[in-house]
Amino acid sequence: MITLDALHAEGLDWLLDSSFLGKLAPADQAALLADATLQDFVVGAVLIEPGRAGRSVDLVVAGQATVSRDDDGAEHVIARVGPGHLLGERALRQGQTTYARVVASSPMRTLRIPGERFREHLRTVAALARYVDDLIVLRDRQTELLSLLLREPVLRSLGRDGLERLLQSGEIVRFSTGERVVEAGDRGGDVFLLVKGRVGVFAPTAGGGRERVATEGPGWLFGHASVLLDVPRTADIEAAEACELLRVSDRAFMDLIARNPPLYRRLYQQLASLDLRAQEARSRSRGPMVVVVWSGHAGIGTTTLAHGVAHALAIERRVLLVDLAGARTAERLGATVVDDTVAGVAIQRLASPPGGVPVIWPVDRGDAVALVEGLAALGGSGECLVVSPDDARSPEPGLVAAAESLIHLRWARDTSSTLALSNLGFRIDAVRLEDGHELPLATHRDAVRIPEDRVTGARFWRTGDAAALIDHATPMGRAAHRLVRVLTGRTVGVALGGGGALGFAHLALLQALEEGGVPVDYLAGVSFGAVVGALYAAGGLPLARELLARRGTLRLLSGLSTLSLDPLTLWIRRLTHGRTLGTTEIPFFPVALDVVNGEEVVITRGTLADGVRASSSFPGIFPATRRGVARLVDGGIINNVPASVVWDAGADFIIASNIIPRHPVGRDPVLGRDLGSRLRSATTARLDDLLRSVFLLMSQTGRDRATLADHVFDPDIEGFNLYDFHRGDVIYQRALERARAALPDIKADLEADRAMGLAR
Repeated sequence: MITLDALHAEGLDWLLDSSFLGKLAPADQAALLADATLQDFVVGAVLIEPGRAGRSVDLVVAGQATVSRDDDGAEHVIARVGPGHLLGERALRQGQTTYARVVASSPMRTLRIPGERFREHLRTVAALARYVDDLIVLRDRQTELLSLLLREPVLRSLGRDGLERLLQSGEIVRFSTGERVVEAGDRGGDVFLLVKGRVGVFAPTAGGGRERVATEGPGWLFGHASVLLDVPRTADIEAAEACELLRVSDRAFMDLIARNPPLYRRLYQQLASLDLRAQEARSRSRGPMVVVVWSGHAGIGTTTLAHGVAHALAIERRVLLVDLAGARTAERLGATVVDDTVAGVAIQRLASPPGGVPVIWPVDRGDAVALVEGLAALGGSGECLVVSPDDARSPEPGLVAAAESLIHLRWARDTSSTLALSNLGFRIDAVRLEDGHELPLATHRDAVRIPEDRVTGARFWRTGDAAALIDHATPMGRAAHRLVRVLTGRTVGVALGGGGALGFAHLALLQALEEGGVPVDYLAGVSFGAVVGALYAAGGLPLARELLARRGTLRLLSGLSTLSLDPLTLWIRRLTHGRTLGTTEIPFFPVALDVVNGEEVVITRGTLADGVRASSSFPGIFPATRRGVARLVDGGIINNVPASVVWDAGADFIIASNIIPRHPVGRDPVLGRDLGSRLRSATTARLDDLLRSVFLLMSQTGRDRATLADHVFDPDIEGFNLYDFHRGDVIYQRALERARAALPDIKADLEADRAMGLAR
C-alpha cells in the first residue's frame, strides 16, 4: 500500500503530473495507490512475458526496459521505455494476452497494481478508463504522432523516450469547422499539436475586431508560450476545417521540459528572441547552471573530469568550481589556499587556480548544500560546478535538489548505482571505458564515453596545466567538450548514406567538418557509409582516409563480395584491429534491413567489421548476413540516410550526407566494366536496369529521410559508377570543394542552434 505522503517522501511527486495519475481526482489517486506496491527489478528481469493473460500493470518510476517481440524465432526490440511509462494496460483493458516481452535493461523500480484491482478501478473510475482507451489509441498511432512532433525542432532534444512520455500525457481531441480551440485572453491551459486538418490564427485589432494572421497545418505546436510564461493567450485559434489535435496539460508539459535543462533554456530563449515577455523569458533562461559531478568509485578520476568540464564550460561562460575535495586538490597541485566567505559560508579557495577558473570549497563539509544553494540564489551569469568526493556513496539529496544536471562517472562494467540516480530529470552517464569491457549502444541517449587517458590526467596534476584537460588532441579533452555539448544541448550527429564509391564524398564532408571545427558526437552509416563511419569511429580522419590510399583494394573487394562478404569483413577487421562497437570514442551505428520482417535493424553489438558486413549486403548482388533467423541486407533499402538513428542516439544537431545523385549512374553500367565482364549474359542489362531503379528510389527516399536533419549535404556528383572505387580520389576532390563551400551554411545553422542552447 502506498499513500500520497509516501509518494512525496520517495521523491515521486512528478508522477502526479506526467503519468496517468495526473488524470485522476485526488480521491481516485489515493484509492489506486492503496492497491500499489513498489517493485524492484535487476538487469535482465522479465516484467511481462508474451502470450500470457494480463496479471498486473506497472508504472515505471525508475530505470529502463526494452519491449521486444518474437518474429519467426528472432527477438526484435520494438521500444525502449523509461520513467512515466505504463506497462500491461492493453491486455487488462481489452481482455487479450500480452503480445510482447518487457525486460529490465537497467535496475528498475515500478509501481505495480494487481490486475484484478486495476480492472476494478477501470470499472469504477471513468477518467482512468478514458485515459487507458486514449493511451491504446495513441500507441497504435505512435509512429504517425512522433513524426509530427519531430517537425518541431525544439522538441527533438526530448529524445524518443521524452516524446513518448509527452504522448502518454496527452489525449486526442477533435474540433469541427469554425469551433474555437483557444481564445485570446485565456490564461495558461493546455499545449496542442495539430495532427490533422488546418486551423486559423486570429489576432485582436485596435478597433476591437480581429484579423486572420496565419493558417497552420499538421505538425504545428501551439499554446506553449502562454504556459511557459504564465500569460494570457494572444490569439484566437479556430478550426478552419475538421481537426484532430493532441492535447497535453500544462502541468505535464512543464514537468517534461523542466527535466531537460537544455530544452528548458532553449524554449525560453526562443520566446525572448520573439520578444514575448522578453525580460521574464531571459531571466528564466539565464539562471546559473548547477552541475553535480559524482561517482561512487574511488580512483576513477572524478575530480580530474570535473576540472576538465569546468574549463570546457569556461570557454563560453563564467564558471565557478566548487570542489568538495578541494583540500586534497590543493595538496596534489601544491597550491596556496586562501580563506574567504561566500554566500555567508566560510570557504577556502585556490589563490592561483589552474586555467583561471575559481576553485572553492566549504571549510565545513556539512555546509556544502548551503554553499551551493547560496551561490544559486545569487544568480548572475556564472555556473556552479559541484564535485562530490570520490568515495561518496551517493550525493546528498540537497545537492541533487539544487542541481540542474548530474554527471555520473562510472565504469562500463558497473550498473549497480543506476537506480538511485534514474529519477533525476537530467542525468549524463560518463562511462569510463576499460579493457575487456564495452558500453552497449543500447544505453540511454545521454551517455558519454570517457576513454582511458592517464597521461593527460597526470600532466594536469603534475604541472597544473588545465589546458591539457580541454585539448582536442587528447581523449580527455575531447570527452570534456563532448560532456559540455550534452549539458548544453549542442551535440552533433552525422548520418552517412549508402551509394557505393560515391561514399568517398563522406570523407570529404568529414574533412571539411574537421577543418571548420565542427565536432562529431554520433555516427550512423549505411552500406559504404557504414565503411566510412566504422573507420572514422575507430581512428578518426587518418584511418578513414586509408580508404583513399587503398581504393584499388576496395575495387577488388567489391568484385569478390559478389561471392562472399568475408574478404571485406576481414579487411575492415584488420584496419580496425577487431574493435567492437561498444569501445569506440564516438558511438557508431551501422544500419541494416531484416528482409524476414521488413524492419530496420540498428546494429548495437559485435565488431565494427560485422556491423559493416550486415549494412553492406545489397540484396541480389551481395549475400545477406544471417543473425539467428534474421537475414540482414543493406539498410539503404529502408533508410538510406539514417538521420533518425543519430537522433535516437542523442544528437541535437543532425547533418545528413545524401550522396546518391538524382541520376545515380554515369556513362558505364552500374556494375562496372570488370564485374560486367564476369557476368556476360542476357540478364546483365536487366540487372543494371534493376539497380538503376533501386538507386533512384534510394536517392529519393534518402532525401525524404534526411528531412529530420538540420543540414543536408547533397553533393549531387554525377558521371561516376557506384563501383568506381578506383576513381575515389576524383570523387573525393569534387565533393571536398562542395563540402567546403557548404561549410559556412553548416556552421551558420549550428551557430543558430547553439545560440538557442546557450541561452545567454
